[in-house]
Amino acid sequence: MKKVIFILQLVCMFGSLLATTDTLFFDVSILGVRCAKVELIENILDDDRVEIVYHAYTVPPFLKLSPTDNWYYYYTNREYSHLDSLRKIIKDKDVRQNYSEIMSNETVIYNNDHVQKHNKPLHHILTSLAFFEHHPEAIQSGYDLAFDISDEGDFYHQEIKVKYNERKAQDEIYFSFKHIGGKEYIKETDVFNWMICAGNGTRMLAYSRRDGKIIEGAFSLGWGGLHLRAKRIIKP
Repeated sequence: MKKVIFILQLVCMFGSLLATTDTLFFDVSILGVRCAKVELIENILDDDRVEIVYHAYTVPPFLKLSPTDNWYYYYTNREYSHLDSLRKIIKDKDVRQNYSEIMSNETVIYNNDHVQKHNKPLHHILTSLAFFEHHPEAIQSGYDLAFDISDEGDFYHQEIKVKYNERKAQDEIYFSFKHIGGKEYIKETDVFNWMICAGNGTRMLAYSRRDGKIIEGAFSLGWGGLHLRAKRIIKP
């Protein structure tokens, strides 16, 4: 009986995925030293939604210093115009979290016990990155984005400036955020989310002119702070 149930689960899982895009792989370095890997996967679901998955985990020598194995699941519509829900499962050295948000009817529900209102479509910064992959027409300085950014209770207006790097044949998007409302829901976030969303330093993602995919990124926490870089790698 258990075998039958297991087979049915596999069939259901297979049936829920109509197509899967190629997985993107990134090496992440901090202060010039490779510290982690990130996998980015997009699945098209049979309910006309897209599942965007980020898997971030540390590698030696950082594996012993700060063991991390984090999974981030985001769900958007097929047009990537807004976020429907998210879930993250965090296993940092000092943090364990199973966190979720549901967005519906201008309402955000956090872990099913806290509610906030917001009258504009929302993305997380990590899903807004996928939005630009699928909407290259938006990659231009000052583009009026139809969504705001949600970060664990806080809401931000996102602005972009774009520079074309001719040598690398890539568009480099520089992100800035203005706090417009909301209230921080969780006090202690994971290090990956913190490095990307915190502070007033550089936030840059580059998109290849060849395939439109993310090719590299750079994040810092301001002058003299930590610097995190990601570089896409091609696996054979």
